[in-house]
Amino acid sequence: MKVALCGYPPFIENVIAMLKNSKIECTHFISDLTSTHGEENLQLPTLPPIIINFFDFRKLIVNKEIDGVIIAEDAKLDFVEEVVKLFKFHSIKNVGILNLRDPFQTLHWLDNEKIFIKQLETNINDSCNLNCKACTHFSNLFEDKDIYSIKDYTKDLRQIANTADIVDFFILGGEPFKIKNLDEYLKITRKILPNSNLRITTNGLLVPKLSQKILNSLRENKFVADVSMYPPTVKMIEEIEKVFNENNIPYKSQIHIHQFNAFLTLHGGHNPLQSRQVCANDTCRFLRNGKIYKCPTDALSYKFVKHFGIKDFPAATGIDIFAKNFSQLMEQLDGNIELCTWCNETVRLVDWTPENNPKLTDWLANPAEVENFLPK
Repeated sequence: MKVALCGYPPFIENVIAMLKNSKIECTHFISDLTSTHGEENLQLPTLPPIIINFFDFRKLIVNKEIDGVIIAEDAKLDFVEEVVKLFKFHSIKNVGILNLRDPFQTLHWLDNEKIFIKQLETNINDSCNLNCKACTHFSNLFEDKDIYSIKDYTKDLRQIANTADIVDFFILGGEPFKIKNLDEYLKITRKILPNSNLRITTNGLLVPKLSQKILNSLRENKFVADVSMYPPTVKMIEEIEKVFNENNIPYKSQIHIHQFNAFLTLHGGHNPLQSRQVCANDTCRFLRNGKIYKCPTDALSYKFVKHFGIKDFPAATGIDIFAKNFSQLMEQLDGNIELCTWCNETVRLVDWTPENNPKLTDWLANPAEVENFLPK
């Protein structure tokens, strides 16, 4: 199989090396589909690939001199989404994505018959054993009973898989390792999404106490564990890594977390284009109870609203995954939703600390704003 490459030039040499002993031969590089990461004077590949433009590549496809293309880039970047749209518009098949930023990512071939979802995540439970102040998932407001039932989860995931091609799928919480039947979630996820890169995000504190059943399921269903490095996690990271290593479970330790972003306000009218520029969740499409939301904050803010009795807070903007025009509706989540106008243009940094008695001000970009909210 002969393919062209596009994307981030510094990745190209590694892609070629990775595919050297496979049945895939990288013969060309598409110069006008280059991801720069903001770099100037980025050098194009000097290795065997022949430098061509997109329309020359298209001619090679039409003449069957080349079979497809691989995008060497992180799937969640806007660049990848735009390139995928271009390939679909020109009916180019055999489009693969290979993210060299992450050593655990595998080559993902897109399904042209389905819509492209670069990243999707969900909470299977909402409560946590580490209740962080200003948690964007509001975990310290939820209880252990707040879970995504295996029945609803399976139903929703099957529906998504029928219509969408998901590159990266994340199971989050809360803390997912609190779930006793986690192995059932892992197994059904891999069965429904056989070609997706599957991840589970954890604070790691429960890893040393995990049952062998859960550990086996992580390995057998090819999940990668993303360990969020909170201060308590850092203290026991060697113990956590030992468990993963002994069970041949791939894991990735994330950057150390010392602060959270507080960005919510108690009124609309903020500039959504600016608030989204500082938003860490802008591309975090979130699945829950038959709908996909732009971000977890939008999906889970109902708990925040109810707990503090906030009036006029925007209702969540969820897309019905069972709607006939689901694919058209999904595109709307790439733009602004009402919640974006309730997110501040700048964030307030909150030093990490557990908080079992949360206050409204924990989540506010400007804590002084609460003075106008509280009854006189």
